[in-house]
Amino acid sequence: MIGKSILFNYRYALSVTEERFVVSESRAATILLNQQWGFQLDPDGRGQQEGWSITGLPSKAEVTVPHTWNVDRTSEEFRGLGWYENRFQIIELDAGTRVWLHFEAVYRDTTIWINGQMAGTHTDSGYTAFRIEVTPFLIEGENLLIVAVNNSNSHTALPLSNSFDWADDGGIIRPVSIIVTGEAAIDYVQIEANPVLPTPDQPIPSGTINGCIILHNTLNTSIDQIELELVLQRGGSTVWSGIQKTTYTGQSITLSEITLNEIELWHFDYPNLYELQIRLLLNGKIQDKKTVLLGFREFRTEGSQFLLNGEPVRLVGVEWMPGSHPLTGMAESEEDRERVLKHLKNVNCVLTRFHWQQDDQLLEWCDKNGILVQEELPLWQKPAEPGDETLSVAKQQLFEMITRHNHHPSVIAWGVGNELNGQCEQTVAFVQKLKAYVLKLDRTRIVNYVSNTVHLEPAKDATGVGDVIMWNDYIGTWHGEHDMDEVIGKMVAAYPDKPIVVAEFGLCERAFEGGDPKRIEILLEKTEAYRRYPNIAGTIFFSFNDYRTQMGEEGEGRLRQRVHGVTDVYGIEKPSYQLLRETASPLQLEVTKHSASDEIKCHLTCRNDLPSYSVTGYYLLVESNGGDSEAFYDIPDMKPGDTCEIVIPAKKLTGSVKLVVNRPTSFSILDRSIEMG
Repeated sequence: MIGKSILFNYRYALSVTEERFVVSESRAATILLNQQWGFQLDPDGRGQQEGWSITGLPSKAEVTVPHTWNVDRTSEEFRGLGWYENRFQIIELDAGTRVWLHFEAVYRDTTIWINGQMAGTHTDSGYTAFRIEVTPFLIEGENLLIVAVNNSNSHTALPLSNSFDWADDGGIIRPVSIIVTGEAAIDYVQIEANPVLPTPDQPIPSGTINGCIILHNTLNTSIDQIELELVLQRGGSTVWSGIQKTTYTGQSITLSEITLNEIELWHFDYPNLYELQIRLLLNGKIQDKKTVLLGFREFRTEGSQFLLNGEPVRLVGVEWMPGSHPLTGMAESEEDRERVLKHLKNVNCVLTRFHWQQDDQLLEWCDKNGILVQEELPLWQKPAEPGDETLSVAKQQLFEMITRHNHHPSVIAWGVGNELNGQCEQTVAFVQKLKAYVLKLDRTRIVNYVSNTVHLEPAKDATGVGDVIMWNDYIGTWHGEHDMDEVIGKMVAAYPDKPIVVAEFGLCERAFEGGDPKRIEILLEKTEAYRRYPNIAGTIFFSFNDYRTQMGEEGEGRLRQRVHGVTDVYGIEKPSYQLLRETASPLQLEVTKHSASDEIKCHLTCRNDLPSYSVTGYYLLVESNGGDSEAFYDIPDMKPGDTCEIVIPAKKLTGSVKLVVNRPTSFSILDRSIEMG
């Protein structure tokens, strides 16, 4: 049945789940709205004329949210208007309580009604979170929530028109929540976890936490004083707590600095996280609460190098295009995404980028499991030479992205565009304006523009405005034939004091011939070329998966795609998958079997090119289908260029033996199989 109730009273927020109630704290509750939505397409625009926002949907189907209509066989090609309906109950909402609807993303232009009254809109941005207050529109008893969504091509939104290479799935594509607060409500937080790196004199790292809390500015009465209860935890144990009193003078409340004498640093191999719990109180009563994950890490550039917690590193990664499974599209579940993210770690991805904004859940997975992320504005190809007509929506999206995601330690960079006309002065000026705006919001991260033209005349390209030179390298395919060493040499000469990241390279089939064997050839040849140049501090292979896209050369409808990946759209591995795993491994492994001495010798080398970083806490797992089923061998700490040998007694090992090298997070980096006598 559509429309199970969600109930509120002045003390508790209650959600009905089958035959029981779930009780949350008064004025600080979040309730997920995922079940019992009604949905109806509106190809003829009848909804507005017939007053669906007042009466509800006349011919609705039952769906769960997240949802997109573009993976349904009957509507997979539909671009236009779709309507959603949800009904919930309200009882005894007192004067001091406020109720909000929080949308993680709706693609794209959205209007929300409560009980026939327009409560809010969100336009020109389909991948950023937004929140609207619905308190004034609620009534005691049943309430009707209507959401109208339009995913038609837009001449004002980003992405603009049809200038994007991914799926334009329409709908409520990410979770929706009802949030209950008191009069003082948190909009977002800006928190910095700043480490003090160890030195010979101070070998234990320390750190500080600074930041501010931004409140919604629609307060009903004046507030003289607010209390903040803060609890900082690490692994479930409290490491700091305190109460801060502050006078409310505007939207922003500045936190007093929190100092920690000993911390654990965050690293992609050691993703040590702290949990900061914030409770907002007024006159001793809780008004709102928020919990954010923090990681103490320093990521910066120095000359042509990346430094992670003070160590020079060269990083290898791969880009994944979310929303590509034909059964879920952009409305993929947390479990769907986790399955792919584990694959990314399995191919040794420690660095990635996203062409469009993601949500908190995905970034939290990267926080917890160790992937460095550049999150980007979905500005691609058009307008080729962007100007002020695009500036306002670009700033809107940057604001919504950065203010929601600035606390994630996995996010190391913000991207302001991809593959525009980077050789044009107008594009250069546009990138300069956006970089200046980003730095007003967040001065702790690097800011970049990704170019597909920097190989032409490097010194004049817009990517030079960024902190890193980011180059989509399609020499031999989209870019035609060029001498690779000459091109890289010119880029190094133009930017000797900036790191270079190859932000994309790979093969798009149908557009170019050769299939996966050609993809393997490109991966091998280009990786070897990049390794020769220390100024190339990182590479990102494109892409992990064949991906659904509205401009794909392969398939139709929900199966329209670009064949560009080391897996297909369903996640099935191609031969290039294993090669990507091997080339991205920080360790090389050679195995020899000595029958006379009943030993297996494992010779390990820590790479000193791409990738290049120290390994600590790695271990070797031995699996056999006979004799000992498992044995562990610690791998000594190694710096780039170091070697070591591990000798494994093989007397009890029979049949097929598998040797697996693992990170301290238990993700494997490579494996070898040998047959015993």
